[in-house]
Amino acid sequence: MSSEKTEKTPLVFCELCVRQISGDAENITTCSESFQCQLCFGIMDQSMIDEVGEKVQEELQKLPYDSNSFILALNLPVGQTLREILVNRLRPDFNGTLVQVPHKVRNIDGYLKKLGSYSGKRPTLSSDLQLMITFEQDESDLTDFQFLQSAFPNDFRVGKRNRYSHQEAPTSCSKQQLQQVTGRINEQIARKYVFKSPTRKCTFSLQFERDPVFIAGRYCKYSRCLPQSPWSEDKDAPREPGNSVSEKVCDILKQQFGASDSRFVTSGREDIDVRTLGTGRPFVVELRNCRITLPVRGLNYLETLKSVEETINAQKDIKINSLTRVPRELAEKLCVGEEDKRKQYCAYCYSILLISDEQFAAARAKIPLTIVQKTPVRVMKRRALLDRERTIFSMDFLKLDDHHFEVRLETQAGTYIKEFVHGDFGRTRPSLAELLHVENGEVDILELDVEKVDLEWPPKLKEGQAPVKFR
Repeated sequence: MSSEKTEKTPLVFCELCVRQISGDAENITTCSESFQCQLCFGIMDQSMIDEVGEKVQEELQKLPYDSNSFILALNLPVGQTLREILVNRLRPDFNGTLVQVPHKVRNIDGYLKKLGSYSGKRPTLSSDLQLMITFEQDESDLTDFQFLQSAFPNDFRVGKRNRYSHQEAPTSCSKQQLQQVTGRINEQIARKYVFKSPTRKCTFSLQFERDPVFIAGRYCKYSRCLPQSPWSEDKDAPREPGNSVSEKVCDILKQQFGASDSRFVTSGREDIDVRTLGTGRPFVVELRNCRITLPVRGLNYLETLKSVEETINAQKDIKINSLTRVPRELAEKLCVGEEDKRKQYCAYCYSILLISDEQFAAARAKIPLTIVQKTPVRVMKRRALLDRERTIFSMDFLKLDDHHFEVRLETQAGTYIKEFVHGDFGRTRPSLAELLHVENGEVDILELDVEKVDLEWPPKLKEGQAPVKFR
C-alpha cells in the first residue's frame, strides 16, 4: 500500500466536532475559534446557537404567531455539505460519538431544544409554522466551484447563452449541482481538495413561514367603475387603495388574520364596466403567512367568517356571500375545467337599423350555436393570438324600442360577449349582428351584466357530512 493511500489528511476542527466526529483520530488540530472549523464553520458552537435563539426571540416579540409549535428547517452552506462528503471519503478512521449521524441531523438536534426554549414554542415534525434558518459562508465558494469544475467538467460547463451574452461566469455551486455529482466523488478526487479554515463567522437569516389559509366565497359587483383587480390606465400613476374587488375582499381578510400577503383567484373575470349579479362569481383567497389562525382553527371558522363577511359587506359596490374556509386541494380545483362551465349574461344593446320581431325569432332559432372568436382587438396585448370555439346554449330577446333591446344569453365560459354582439371587425363569426342580418348597420353593446356563474361554490356539504375541522 502506498504512502499516499495511508496518509491521513490533516484537518482543523472545533472542540465539538473533535468529540462528535473525529474522536481520537490522528492529524486533527483543534482550532482556537469555532468559526475556523473546517467542517461545521462554527455553526454548532453554543455561542452561535444562543445568538440565533436570541434573534428568533426578538422576531417573535415584534411579530408573534399564535401557534404553539414549529418545524425547524436549516439551510446550510453548500461548502459545509461538500466538506461532509469529502471528510467521509478521506477519513474512514473517525470514531467520534456521532460520526454515523448525518451532519444536518446533528445540526438540527443541536438547535432544536434551544430554539424551543427561546421561542416558547414546541419543536415538532407536524406544525403549520416553519422556522427556516439560512446560514451563509461564501469565503470558499469560488474555490469549491473550481474544484468541482475541474473534477467534473461536463457537469459544470458555462452555457452558450452565458458565453455569447457576456454574462458573468458562475462563481459558486448550487446544492442541486452538488447532489448530481456526490456519488462520483471518490477518495482520489477528494484528495485533490485543499482544506482551508474560514476567517470569519457565518452569517444567518431567519424566515418564519406558515401554511396558507384558503377562504372561499362568491362576490357580487354593483359598480361599473370598479375593476376586479388593481388597475391603472397609467402604469406609473399611483393606484387608489381599496379601489378593486380583490382589495376590498383581501385587505380585510389580511388585517383580520395578520397575513403578510394574499392571492385572489376567481372563476373567470368581468371587465371594469360589467356588473356581477345573482349569486355572484366564485372566488378563493389564499392568505399567506398568517400570524393569527385561532379564529379559523377547528370549527371556529364557521362563526368567525360570518362576522368577517358582514365587515366586508359594509363597504360600497360589492357584496360577498357563502364565506368559508376550504382545504388547499379544494381551493386548487376552482379553475379546473374552466371552459366546461356555463355563464349567463344580460346585455343591453343598440342597433342603428330597425330590427323586426321576425329577425329576433330567426336568430333565436339558430341556437344552440358554435361560434369562432379570434383574440379580441382590445386584449391582444395580453392574450395569445388564437381561434377559440365557444358555444351559445340559449338566447332570448326583449325589444325595448325600435333601436334598443336586451338579450339574455347562456354561453360556454370564456366567451367574449361584447365581441359576440358587435363582431369585433369580423373576428367573431357568426356574431349577433350577423344572426340578426344587420351586419351592414351597427349593433353595439351599451351595458353588460353577469347574472349567473353555473358552479356550485363553495361546495355544499352532502347529507350527513360533517364540516371540515382545521388544525
